[in-house]
Amino acid sequence: MSDDLKTRVAELFKEKSKGDKKMFYIRDVVRWFPGEDRHAVQTAVQSLLDEEVLQYWSSGSSTYVMLAEFFPKE
Repeated sequence: MSDDLKTRVAELFKEKSKGDKKMFYIRDVVRWFPGEDRHAVQTAVQSLLDEEVLQYWSSGSSTYVMLAEFFPKE
């Protein structure tokens, strides 16, 4: 996985999170990069999750990924 792809994923998360929508399915993130291998995008997301730039959020039936800075404080 390239650091370039990881950087682009993080930047696009920041751009897409400027509106009301803050949570995305992993399949949404893969669609943001139609020219990239989906496994490479998923690996970049996993790396950002490991670095705690992104976090999982679950509603109980669906699992989303979001920027850690927008994670609800409970």
